[in-house]
Amino acid sequence: MKKTVYILRLSITLCLAFLLQGDVGAVTWQDEFDLETQENWQLRGDDSTWRTEYGFLRAKINTKKQWTTMFEVFEYINHVGEFSNITIKAENIGASGDIKFGLVIGKRFLNDDGELEETGYYLFLTNDMQALRDGKVFLGTGRRWHTDVLYQMTLHFNEGRFQFSGNDESRMDFIDANLKTIDFFGFVLTGYVTDMPNTGEGYVERVTISGLPVTAKDKLATTWGQLKQD
Repeated sequence: MKKTVYILRLSITLCLAFLLQGDVGAVTWQDEFDLETQENWQLRGDDSTWRTEYGFLRAKINTKKQWTTMFEVFEYINHVGEFSNITIKAENIGASGDIKFGLVIGKRFLNDDGELEETGYYLFLTNDMQALRDGKVFLGTGRRWHTDVLYQMTLHFNEGRFQFSGNDESRMDFIDANLKTIDFFGFVLTGYVTDMPNTGEGYVERVTISGLPVTAKDKLATTWGQLKQD
């Protein structure tokens, strides 16, 4: 019996080793925000609260600051690295009150000494789009689109080309020739605070990310899942 178990374990180990050396493909990852854990995300900012509630991710500005612009990023961290071809689809995404909410992708630029020099962002909001650096947001009163709520928002990035759609309709298609890869993405919450409480909220029900690089963790999880089924 012990010999049989040993042989089985050895076979599984060899199988895993073979799979982990295979070709690098792409995986699709989805979050339905039905769990309290947020281990796949990291908040970049100190002036907001993000929580999962009734199958939605919800975000609110939470600060004592006054007369200034808030810029908060909820960054996806389950896969890290450089991304050249990726698609992000958010479902039932919206914003209420005096805030803007949506997707953000960007890149951290380093100097010759390997130190962070500046960070570039592209914001794809439910009703607007902005490009900025180092979180310096200009919030005008105008809107590109009169849609605070979308049942679907899709952003595709492919080696500098951005294709953005809302409710299955194309909204933007442009190229940034200087941005062949990005190194982070997630959700963004931004708004202007005064001496009165900001009661706005951003929310999203589901996000699906396609084109992520296959990691050893992904392959291991897939392999163990297949072994359990056999």
